[in-house]
Amino acid sequence: MTSTSTPASRASAHAPLSGRAGLPGRLRAEAELTARLTVDNAIAAFTPGLLFTTAACVHYKVTGTELATRLALSCVMFALYLYVFDASNQYRAGAEDLLNKPYRPIPAGLTTPRGLLRRFWVTMALYTALGMVTGTLPWVLLWQGTAIGLNLISTPRHYLYVKPLAMIAGILSQLAMAWTLAGPIDHTGWTWILILTIAFNLPMRIEDVRDMDGDQRVGRTTLPLIIGHWPVRIWFVAVSLVLPLAIHILLFAPTRHTASSTAICDALVIVTSWSAAALTLYPRTPRTDRIAYQVHCIAYCAVLACAIALLG
Repeated sequence: MTSTSTPASRASAHAPLSGRAGLPGRLRAEAELTARLTVDNAIAAFTPGLLFTTAACVHYKVTGTELATRLALSCVMFALYLYVFDASNQYRAGAEDLLNKPYRPIPAGLTTPRGLLRRFWVTMALYTALGMVTGTLPWVLLWQGTAIGLNLISTPRHYLYVKPLAMIAGILSQLAMAWTLAGPIDHTGWTWILILTIAFNLPMRIEDVRDMDGDQRVGRTTLPLIIGHWPVRIWFVAVSLVLPLAIHILLFAPTRHTASSTAICDALVIVTSWSAAALTLYPRTPRTDRIAYQVHCIAYCAVLACAIALLG
């Protein structure tokens, strides 16, 4: 005779363990839950914000204690940015994650949908308060509204057109928030924000290739399920091949930095973008598709790291 284990029953089995361990055990359990919750999107959601705040601080010549304070605020800001999205996203994704990502908190039995939703609203309150204190509230509200609209309101059949709009709002709010932590968004800031928002969203439908089985299971309408995975892969490769040249012409060259610094930045973007393209074409497994998406996110981070070197 076999037994069936559900996310809720596994969460119930885990709860007494953290309870018996007292406060340190609860904190460790919460840290594990947070790590499992956010591991997939940390490169795309947390790291870019911190890098772009650093670049803006370099641009505005912020140094010393003031620099440390702004970077610390950036760490907290983008930890909340990441948590808000992942908590709302995974609240309704238990069945899908059981198939695609069983290590996440709900399928792993570390919490229930209700518990995750409670954490989401607490984080939303903290995030709003931080936005008010740091002068980033409009961008915080944009991201909060995006997360609620995409993850809590829209239905799977609306995903095809809602997700691209959400990702545009996501990168726009992320970069605007990051820059504002250092100072007002000037012409340089807006140039980088708008170009990166467009450039790195163009190939983003590749992320739906990695989750095709789960998307089909829950009835989510995605581009790969409509036109097949090959056109999406080819589009991703085409954009990834052209991306380094576009970034050089539109962002790196206008900084008029030294030729050696610009060449190093170009090389970083070429290596990461073209590696993502290669992984998309071969060997075309769910694992390498996930890696390709992460490498694409690393390319995004590479451009922002270059901003630190070039905007000074």
